[in-house]
Amino acid sequence: MSEALMDPVGIAEFSLEFYRDNRKRARIKGQVQADLVLECQRCLGAMVFPVKAELDLAVVQVPEEAESLPESCDPVWVEAETLRLLDLVEDELILAIPQVPRHEPDACGVDSTNPVNGETADQEQEDDASDKPNPFAVLAGFKSDK
Repeated sequence: MSEALMDPVGIAEFSLEFYRDNRKRARIKGQVQADLVLECQRCLGAMVFPVKAELDLAVVQVPEEAESLPESCDPVWVEAETLRLLDLVEDELILAIPQVPRHEPDACGVDSTNPVNGETADQEQEDDASDKPNPFAVLAGFKSDK
């Protein structure tokens, strides 16, 4: 499924409803939920990440059809007139995985404070950002000259 998963075996529950909307498009609505075991990128230990994803999909056969869909609806492309439910559920679970999975700071086994100055990595990044001059500040002068 995904390299982020520490344990690729588990149980996912899903409920799907198939219907045609008022424009006769095949639609899929439902939800997927699972408890994924991911690798915390802070301590590299296992963490349970609960997922509950809502689906609102429209089946499209050519990419141009996707442009006319409502914003709340995502396209799912069907090539050979078949759609594998396993792939659909798996894709939704993959989309729900955070880019950088981490425990909450108080639940993680790693001390995130810098031994030199006692600040956390997040505090250091904020301090660095406030100390640097804004590279776009010179553009403000151009705007006021007009």
